[in-house]
Amino acid sequence: MLSFSKIIFTALVIVVVWQGFKLFNRAKQVPTKDQPKQTRAQKNQQSAPAAQEMEKCPDCGVYHAEGSAHRCDA
Repeated sequence: MLSFSKIIFTALVIVVVWQGFKLFNRAKQVPTKDQPKQTRAQKNQQSAPAAQEMEKCPDCGVYHAEGSAHRCDA
């Protein structure tokens, strides 16, 4: 049968494991002394996908990446 002490012990184990994972993941994200620190803008700039120019197909009106092959399905 579940007692109050078993419930508290289980909750305590869950919290300790959760905090351990957070600490482990945070340690992986901290840059080492060899790596220069990056600003938030630099991080966002690196992760942002490059924009592509789009062009409209004169036959079907669908937009596709400029210079890519396009086949109209009619």
